[in-house]
Amino acid sequence: MKKSKKIGILGGGQLAKMLCDSAKHMGYTTVILDPNPDSCGRLSSTEHLVQKYVDKVSLKKICKETDVITYEFENIPSEVIRYLKENGGNIPQGEKPLFLSQHRIREKSAVSKIGVRTADFEKVVNLETAKSALKILGAPCILKTCSGGYDGKGQWKILEIKDLECVRWRNIEYILEKMVDFEMEVSCLVVRGTNGDVVTFPIGENEHKNGILNKTIVPARVSEEIQNKVRELSEKIVKKLDIYGPLGIEYFIKNENIYFNEMAPRPHNSAHYTMDACNYSQFDIHLLAILGESLPEIKLITPVVMLNVMGEDSKKIEKIKLDEETKLHIYGKTEWKKDRKMGHINYCGQNIEGLIKRANSF
Repeated sequence: MKKSKKIGILGGGQLAKMLCDSAKHMGYTTVILDPNPDSCGRLSSTEHLVQKYVDKVSLKKICKETDVITYEFENIPSEVIRYLKENGGNIPQGEKPLFLSQHRIREKSAVSKIGVRTADFEKVVNLETAKSALKILGAPCILKTCSGGYDGKGQWKILEIKDLECVRWRNIEYILEKMVDFEMEVSCLVVRGTNGDVVTFPIGENEHKNGILNKTIVPARVSEEIQNKVRELSEKIVKKLDIYGPLGIEYFIKNENIYFNEMAPRPHNSAHYTMDACNYSQFDIHLLAILGESLPEIKLITPVVMLNVMGEDSKKIEKIKLDEETKLHIYGKTEWKKDRKMGHINYCGQNIEGLIKRANSF
């Protein structure tokens, strides 16, 4: 009898939960490492190691007992990846995707070097260097922390020098980016398997609320030419930067020009629509990729609008009507907090404008 594969996952959030769900469906077992005993990944994993990511006993156990190891978020310490490799762990994505995505200047510099357009940017470390950079770039700009920011956190809109003076500067690195007056943000989930196969999922059109992704519309309402170019750029990035596994990439579209915004080497919030609207989900393909299996062609079965369910939406969830075209996914987090992602809804159907209207009326 063929031995079932066991997947090790660093992190136990909602992405780990959905990876574990996919693994279970595919006949695999899973073990997650997460210091939070209430992490929602525990609801679907075969085993949950409640320890810090640097806990050597747990890391050795994962190395010994799993066929392959992956991560569900990009802030895993680099030394953890190195320790896993030194102890025989099979972690094909390696350290490089984390090294790049954990630091905005490294990330944008790497992408720019291979010929992918980004907004103009400058490294800054304090008020004086920020003022000098603003004179070079010209307002308006966005100031961001190089590390640790997400969902709009660690970002400031800079319209003039006095806005820089309102920032509470810390002893860290920042990036000052020229603001792109974009018409639309789109995202592409590209996956490269360890066997060399590369697949892309349909391009999504993203809308944000308070700096947090609100909904993703698929297919994106852009020309076929733009969609093809986004796919080409995404494949170029994953190949030229020698990245394996999933890579969620966000782009800005302006006057038919495409600007790289940021990337994440893990399943992506904007690709949650794949769970109900594609022949394979992003989590299925993530697992196949790191296991070295052939990657199948991805097909969009139905247009879809993915809507994030936030902590402030708890009362609305009680009233939602579910059917074949309305799929609700709740992550199982213990506390519903404002601006916290608690789940998502996939509205599926042929009339994309009608789906947007349903999502807007939630």
